[in-house]
Formats: sequence, C-alpha cells, structure tokens
Amino acid sequence: MFTIAFKSRFEKLTLYFGITTFLLHSAIIFALRLQLIDDKYFPENLFGNPFAALFSPFSSLLVYEVYLLIFYLRQSYTKSVAKQLEIMALILLRNCFKDIGQLTDRKVSLLNSELLKDLTGFVALLLLVWIFYHLDAKRMEIKYELTAAFIKLKEHLSVFLLLVFFGLSCFSFSTWLIDLVKFADNHAALMDPSHIFYTEFFTLLTFADVLLLLSSAKNLQNTILIIRNSGYVLATFLARISFSLEGWERIITIVIGAAMAVFMLWISRRSVFLAVEKDNK
Repeated sequence: MFTIAFKSRFEKLTLYFGITTFLLHSAIIFALRLQLIDDKYFPENLFGNPFAALFSPFSSLLVYEVYLLIFYLRQSYTKSVAKQLEIMALILLRNCFKDIGQLTDRKVSLLNSELLKDLTGFVALLLLVWIFYHLDAKRMEIKYELTAAFIKLKEHLSVFLLLVFFGLSCFSFSTWLIDLVKFADNHAALMDPSHIFYTEFFTLLTFADVLLLLSSAKNLQNTILIIRNSGYVLATFLARISFSLEGWERIITIVIGAAMAVFMLWISRRSVFLAVEKDNK
C-alpha cells in the first residue's frame, strides 16, 4: 500500500473517479435545469448551479491528498504536515465552487458571501504553504538516530491510518448518500459535504500525532525538535476544530493553525538552536 506502484495505481483510480463523478454531477444539474427530475430531492447549494459540479472532482482530488499525507507520514513528519496544509487549502478551494452559485445567481452580495471568506482563507493558506515548502527546502538535513521500535511504530501507525482512511471514506460517503435520499423529507438531515469524513479523520490524526510526539521524545535528544513537533500537533488540532466553526471564525482558525506550523518550522532552524543541536550530538 506504500509502494510507488500502488501510489501510481491509486492516482489513476482517483483521476477516473473524479472524471466520472464530475460528469454525473453535471448531468444531474442539467437535468434539474431542464426539469427532467424533481429538484426537491437535491440540495440547491450542490445542484443549483453548473459551477457546483466542480465540487465533485475536487473531492476526489482531496481523497488522493489524504492518501499522500499518510504515505509521507512514514518518511517525514514535516512532509506529512505540509500535505495537511495542502488538504485544508483544497477544502477551502473546493468550497468556493459550491459558494459561487449563490453569487452568480445574485442571491447574495460578494461582501456577505461565503465565497469571499473561503477565497480569502485559500489565498492566505496557499501563501503559508509556499513559505512552509520554502523553509523546508532550505533547512539543513541532520540525521537523528531513531530506535527500531519508533520506526516500526510509524509504519504500523501509517498502515492503521490507511485502513481507517479507506473504511471511513466508504462509511462517510455511503452515509451521506443515504441522507441525500432522505433529503426530500428532512432537509436538515443532510450534512454539510465539507464536513464529511474530515471531522473524524482529523480527530484521529490529532491523536496519532500525539502518539508519535510522545514516542519521539524518547528517541530525540533535541528539545527544540520536540517543541516543533508539538506545534505541528497544535496545528492539526486547530484544523480539526475549524470544522466545528462557521464564517470568519473557521477561516481564522485554519490560518492560525497553518501559521503555527510555519512558525515552528522556521524557529526550529534558527542558528542558536542548531548550535545547541550540534553540541548535543
């Protein structure tokens, strides 16, 4: 499951699935426009505008990004955190396509729209992701001696997360489809698609990060590195609680979490800490 061959096959599968869901989503929207099917069975924010069809392929892309997060967790905690920031950015970008329908149909002004909030958060988060990768590329590579037990823990944890990822994906998607069928009778029963899967997954990811942090503390002598990883855990936690918030509070929480990850990576590579790190080796 963590081989290059499997990664390539999963990438192709994600591509085909994204194209299929996009065509199906578009077909339903145009069928609704032509009044071939009753619109009471479909929520307006996902099927009321042709641009909403772009929500589906981005959802498929997000699935692949979550796989990459777990894939890189075995190799580098920092790379895994970078993927986490990318996932949050893609979620905001995906929401923009869902929000844009109300704006083009003149149901809400730009200043009062969710599009402005999601787009602002996406731009801010994308800049932070760029800074994160820039800092990561410049950092000096220092090898740490990790115990075989810690390396095995990372591998077992990655396998566990991957199994949960596949299981939770199927469960969340099937549950949402069932709620969609019930939508005509109870509109409130349909969960916001932005919260499907990610609320539970980021909760689990937070606990997994804490487990790795506690285990790494016994394997790494450098204190600033432990502090950096603690900051990464906090960034994951802020990403998780953002799914429970709305409006600007949600955007601000996501951006603060990403800024925390960037700051912890930057501060951990300052010369004063590197000097102490070398003295401890």
